[in-house]
Amino acid sequence: MASTQNDESGESVVRKTRFVATSKSSHDGAEASEQVVPTGGLHKRTIVAGVSMGAGTLLCFVLSAGFSGGQSAVSETAASEISTLQEQIRTTEAKAAGLPKVDDAERGLTAALTAAGQVAKFQNDYRFLTPRVAAAGGKLDAGTSQSTLRNLIPYFAPSVHQAGLGPWYLLASDKDVPAGAGVPMSFNSGFRWVAQVPYLVNADSTITVTWLAMETRTGAGEKPAVLAWARADYDLVRKAFLNIQTGTTVAGEALKQEVKAP
Repeated sequence: MASTQNDESGESVVRKTRFVATSKSSHDGAEASEQVVPTGGLHKRTIVAGVSMGAGTLLCFVLSAGFSGGQSAVSETAASEISTLQEQIRTTEAKAAGLPKVDDAERGLTAALTAAGQVAKFQNDYRFLTPRVAAAGGKLDAGTSQSTLRNLIPYFAPSVHQAGLGPWYLLASDKDVPAGAGVPMSFNSGFRWVAQVPYLVNADSTITVTWLAMETRTGAGEKPAVLAWARADYDLVRKAFLNIQTGTTVAGEALKQEVKAP
């Protein structure tokens, strides 16, 4: 699948990515995919503090080594090492000061996950257009997709091109669903997008969020396959997503509905 990545310059980059994932074993896999429990927590401040302390300890060691043996002056080598370590400490302390407080970070993670859940919901709405896309030879009709696109736009920064907000993935088997407004409420597409729980605030005040397109039709004892993925950075200041990347797995590539540019 083509992936679109946008940066703050307003330019977009199209990539093609494949992501290999296993697809076997487990029983109720589709729901298990949502239970992504944060394991790292908010360790960034602790790590930075630890690095600072480690650098400080090493600095003391270099100083003591430089003055060992009754020497009254530090050698050129030791002085250079001391200068380098002092610079590392200053840089580390500056990064630590710039990190959000724990309460702010937790609120940011919650905001990012909430926004990601809404994006997953709207991306799932695109599944109902698959029959029309198939009937049109793979072309997505701008008129039928406009309402979903309008719902997605507020969650992304203006620098994100609207082409990156089209369907991230459509399953070829959904093409046989009756087209039009009469799609039954009980419609069970062969996959659905699920937002994964983010657990880390980056140093630039962004949170990287990942979505997975999980298979929903599995046999007994089978784990649902990951068919596609998407990734973006949630900007805590702008409260919007940046830098979209999308791709398919090997399994998903073989089962996807081709969508051509309008």
